[in-house]
Amino acid sequence: MDFVKSLRDRTVFIVGSRKNAGKTTFLNYALNRLRGGAPVGALSVGVDGEAQDQVFGNPKPQIRAERGDLLLCAETALANADLHYEILNVYPFRTAIGRPVLLRALRPGRAEISGPENNEQLREILSDMRRHGAGTVLVDGAVDRITQVAAGGRAAFVYVARVEPENLDSSAAAIRLIWSASAVPLCRAGEKLPEPVFIIDGALTPGRLPGKDVKGGTLVIEDLTKIFLSWAQWAELKSRFELRFGAKPDLAAFIVNLCNVSRPDFEKKLALPALAERIIYNPYAVTR
Repeated sequence: MDFVKSLRDRTVFIVGSRKNAGKTTFLNYALNRLRGGAPVGALSVGVDGEAQDQVFGNPKPQIRAERGDLLLCAETALANADLHYEILNVYPFRTAIGRPVLLRALRPGRAEISGPENNEQLREILSDMRRHGAGTVLVDGAVDRITQVAAGGRAAFVYVARVEPENLDSSAAAIRLIWSASAVPLCRAGEKLPEPVFIIDGALTPGRLPGKDVKGGTLVIEDLTKIFLSWAQWAELKSRFELRFGAKPDLAAFIVNLCNVSRPDFEKKLALPALAERIIYNPYAVTR
């Protein structure tokens, strides 16, 4: 579990293979392990910490705050918060559930965290959390927010997957692709790249790939969140081109929650021993 300590004083995006993969549970786990230095901060790209999932209606884990934590909550959620707090800022922009409020917990309690509606607002809130002393900031939410906000910063992401028999193949393929993409280097200013150079702006889909008769040269992809290829398509692309990213956050680890799937069966599907070393399996079981 030592990888969690490497997240200290960074902005950490917790992204998942799907809804209810275990992102909020991991957030609570990471908060517990990262407290003790500078205050930790937590926010969400959507809404997290509510008692029930707003789409499926099933119970959800709440955010367990301790004294000194910095949290972003919607103003409409504060009336029912099991939390004593001081308000540090109320932002002028609105979301569907009210204005975001930055608060500091004054005693332990539970909270419903939320977030802003766009990346400019997210940047402002992250900067504000830093001004108020936050060291590590954990962002629970969408993968497409990572690289835009991460540019120039010390951002990392953790990928959380819930693996069940019905999604075993697709989960393993998605993790293989992210692992492979995380090793693609950045395109650096002044770097001499093999010609020809193809620059893909926006989504990298099968229809935007150079024809299979084109081999050699460099393909520059905006960032890893823009890859919409299967594992087989990605592997074929790597065999033809040098690859570069315009921007890329650091991959910290994979959190894999196995449900009715054995670890040997899952790792057989991965078929990449080095990747297996970067996976943390069901970490919460040892902390209950």
